[in-house]
Amino acid sequence: MNPKQMVSAVIVLATISAGSFAQAPAVPDPLAIGGKDTDWFMSRDRLPDLHSEPQEPFKIMGNVYYVGSNNLGSILVATPIGHILIDTGTKKMGAVVFPNIVKLGFSPADIEVMLVSHAHYAHMETMETLRRFTGATVAALEAEVPAMVSGHDLSPSNTWGHEPIQVGRILQSGDDINLGGFSVKVIWTPGHTPGTATYFINTEENGQTYQIVYGGPPEPVVGDPEFDTRPEDAFNSYEALRAMNPDIRIINEPQDLLEGKLEALWADTRPSPLTLEPGEWAKLIDDSEADFRARLAESTAPVR
Repeated sequence: MNPKQMVSAVIVLATISAGSFAQAPAVPDPLAIGGKDTDWFMSRDRLPDLHSEPQEPFKIMGNVYYVGSNNLGSILVATPIGHILIDTGTKKMGAVVFPNIVKLGFSPADIEVMLVSHAHYAHMETMETLRRFTGATVAALEAEVPAMVSGHDLSPSNTWGHEPIQVGRILQSGDDINLGGFSVKVIWTPGHTPGTATYFINTEENGQTYQIVYGGPPEPVVGDPEFDTRPEDAFNSYEALRAMNPDIRIINEPQDLLEGKLEALWADTRPSPLTLEPGEWAKLIDDSEADFRARLAESTAPVR
């Protein structure tokens, strides 16, 4: 570990330790600002977070790494001039993500851009804390920005919970985030939340180019007058996804996907156990769209 990495590790541990002993702020009533499920929200910090347990990081391919927990993804795209971090997880994952980055030989202080898969607390609760530490620019799809900056989940979960996040760049579907000669493309896949994003990361290894997808087809909501997904938006996202041809897939809650594969991933086995089979990506999209069309046909709710 070089001096810069040692300093980074010390800062990470100091930050985590300080947070551990800080007095917990008063928790506001989410019902007061339109949320629901108060019991879930109020008890969240008092219950073990089984999805945030530490897990050793691994290389996905090229300069792209998994630095998340056992079941909450966090993806590092390392470049010569700084790094991109996708998803930061729960606030408990401050003790997971940054140490994992240091283990890989990188400095969290070099993170330049932070992205989010979707605005649920489990994937971004610690993002504002990490943004302040790194000075990184947070970028997000336009439809997700209201939830991120308000601290109020605007999906069917409809709960209050995370610290409001300062968003420095608003993305549109199809935009590329470029850094250090590498690019990440964002596709809008609404449903799970209004601005759920799927990311396509281009990388190289041993003279070969690869595309990694983080996410997948949309999960459109049907029959909810407040949160249903416009069919036009869902169908547009299916078409945009069909135009992509990823080689490797990782998702933001990957425990089931990683089952039985971790030893091979830690050993940097090639071909990667996360490699998509021929036709697998197209089938994922086709199956999702068929399910959405069936639910639309069965629904009696008016279509937006």
